[in-house]
Amino acid sequence: MKEGSTKRHSAVWIFISGGVLIAAAIIALYTPWLRFCDVRKVVVSGNQNATAVDLVSLSQLHRGQTIFSVSATLIRRRLESHPWVKSASVRRVFPHTIQLVVEERHVIGWLQHPSEDVRLAVAEGGVIVGSDESVTSSVEIIGAESSGWDQGDRLVDPRVAELIVELLGNVCQLGVRSVDVTDLRSIELILDNDTRVLLGDMAHVKNRLVALTSLCPEIAIDEYELIDVRFGGEATLVPR
Repeated sequence: MKEGSTKRHSAVWIFISGGVLIAAAIIALYTPWLRFCDVRKVVVSGNQNATAVDLVSLSQLHRGQTIFSVSATLIRRRLESHPWVKSASVRRVFPHTIQLVVEERHVIGWLQHPSEDVRLAVAEGGVIVGSDESVTSSVEIIGAESSGWDQGDRLVDPRVAELIVELLGNVCQLGVRSVDVTDLRSIELILDNDTRVLLGDMAHVKNRLVALTSLCPEIAIDEYELIDVRFGGEATLVPR
């Protein structure tokens, strides 16, 4: 009897405790004028280029809200509209703190502004994140179409950014100096040793890179000024 009574007693307390927590959440949600779990502090982490001030402003968090009434999904979408932000998450830290955690995009290359003497940094996803003066990158992207030339604008063809990311390691143990995508049917690379590599149509560029990777160990690449792998099969090599 005593054991059964103890179990019932514990169950009652669990039920009551759960009810109290639910009631507290409801009160905090629908009576924001109460200073119970109200938002008093916002902590931003993971940012290096996007400022905390800009991210908090973008989140639209403000006094009078409670940590229960904050829509994590809505705030995440707002944060991810920032050009630098690749992904974001929102965490509630009891009792008064909201934590905004962001992952920023990595810069993959740069574009020359068409009418100004300015280099524009291009990040993952093909997003223009600002000038390249403070955020240096080594790969020049030549001839890429963009939706505009301001921060937040994007490269029109997402495959261009995907190609740049694939090339960020190296080609034949050499860095890539520039990628010419002026004609998407005839992609061209310039390597650090000035060797030109013709990849051909963007639609087949991944297969061409595989062929190039297989070719590299078989040749002394510094001896060639041009490597043409546009047509599959055997490559055409032009000596210096």
